[in-house]
Amino acid sequence: MTGPRTTVIVPCWNDGRFVRDAVASVRRQDRPVRVVVVDDGSTDPETQAALADLERDSVRVIRQRNRGVSGARTVALNAADTEFVLALDADDVLVDGVLGAMIDALDANPQAAAAWGDQSAFGADDYVNPAWPTLDPWLITYMNRISVTALYRREALEEVGGWTLEDGYEDWDVWLALAEKGWSGAHIGRPHLRYRQHDGSDAAARGLARDRERHDDVTRLLRDRHPNLFTARRWTRGESIAPRAIRWAFSAIDAIPRIGDARRHRLHDLALRALMPSMRPLVDGRRQAGPLGNVLRRLR
Repeated sequence: MTGPRTTVIVPCWNDGRFVRDAVASVRRQDRPVRVVVVDDGSTDPETQAALADLERDSVRVIRQRNRGVSGARTVALNAADTEFVLALDADDVLVDGVLGAMIDALDANPQAAAAWGDQSAFGADDYVNPAWPTLDPWLITYMNRISVTALYRREALEEVGGWTLEDGYEDWDVWLALAEKGWSGAHIGRPHLRYRQHDGSDAAARGLARDRERHDDVTRLLRDRHPNLFTARRWTRGESIAPRAIRWAFSAIDAIPRIGDARRHRLHDLALRALMPSMRPLVDGRRQAGPLGNVLRRLR
């Protein structure tokens, strides 16, 4: 029997309530796997006890001062020596039996830097959020619909330097870097991740809210970090997987003067959900209405 081809890296900062479930979901997968948990300067006793339990159960735990999620992932990436690396947040869980499907997808697509599925949210909310079917160099400059939790070729991550952005949106930054290097991606056709939804009082929810408030600044930073990809929009647009209506709508939105990036991003998102139904969330197995359908429902 061959050794593991995959290392799952789990950054953990005061996530003692959840990290055991994350690791247990990895161990239920259908392929051999190694696990590296990075304790990113956790301070609460519950997390310290959970990490000690994992160590006793033969999970490798690397401890460091708090460096943020990107720094924790980078430390784990440097410790991995397998062909593939899967990034998993400590409060999320993998769907049973998806690792083999993602490995098979990468074996079948040598130009794919990563494989992923859709996200199935649970906790404070419950829905399935569809992901892009591939890494599209035009679409990824407008918005990110791919989870950071994906199965990556380690060589592809190392080529772009891993997760280096510390100002939020570090997952989007990596996808932009991979697209800029010419890598594609592969979707496995089903959910691969159960993504925990925290209520509004949780620190994770507050962090996401701060990222949204800082969208204009972060978008400018991403443009500065990946100028060639943003400049190439006029050429990559013609090869995009997006329907023609989406490409026309985005170009029209881009032409609107004197609006901020956050508002423009909101218009792009509305256009996407109006014109590309496959990108709308599913609740109880039903595709949600687009923006116009929601307006009509409220009027009724």
